[in-house]
Amino acid sequence: MIDLGLLLLRAAGFLLAFTFGIQKIGWYVTAFHSGKPLSSIGLAPLIGHVGFPLPVILALWITLNESVAAFFVGVGFLTRFVAASVALGMVGALYTSVRLGEDWLRATLYLTIFLGLTFTGPGKFSIDRFLQTRIKARKSSVPDRA
Repeated sequence: MIDLGLLLLRAAGFLLAFTFGIQKIGWYVTAFHSGKPLSSIGLAPLIGHVGFPLPVILALWITLNESVAAFFVGVGFLTRFVAASVALGMVGALYTSVRLGEDWLRATLYLTIFLGLTFTGPGKFSIDRFLQTRIKARKSSVPDRA
């Protein structure tokens, strides 16, 4: 039952974050086609306004977190690593929300989900577990050459 709960938690994290990631990708596609600099679109101006360094790089990292990394968490691939990356991004989102006086509950929810998955791992229904099982099976079938 715990593994089913982890699957549902991964799915919720994926769906919540991915919807925002797709939106952010759209911002960059539009900017690319219109010839606008990356520093003028998406989250980069907000990140710069709040005072974080390297706003364009952070904005692209957040976009990857909320798209590719969210997908990886959803399917359970490199789960602990990418969940930690998304959780770190949510720390920044939480800080920004509080600093600007905006609703901070959503960032807290995402932070809790992804931080929890960082500590628990993906569970049995994941690509990570499938790969672990295959590696163990391969190691046990290879005779020692001593």
